[in-house]
Amino acid sequence: MATIQKSITTKATASEMKLYINQKLLNRKELTALFDSATWVGNTLNVKSKLGTGTVVLLDNLVDISIELSFFGKMAAKQIESGFDAGLKQLSSRQTEE
Repeated sequence: MATIQKSITTKATASEMKLYINQKLLNRKELTALFDSATWVGNTLNVKSKLGTGTVVLLDNLVDISIELSFFGKMAAKQIESGFDAGLKQLSSRQTEE
């Protein structure tokens, strides 16, 4: 199985990132396929679908992503990863502008 492993630094608190992810990322077309089931437990988002399973852990100033991709998920890995990159890049730039 392939894995998406990313640690991304931001200037946002865990609470700010959680709100942003709920409002701006969980509805992105390229990520909704991965997030058939997305459940928050504290500041950890547990995701599961036919493409893979994993977690998005939020700490102040840090997002830690770990997704195990299924066979089908490997084929969409670049799209999934670019979705994370685009969404979290917006978060970093938005926080810098404020």
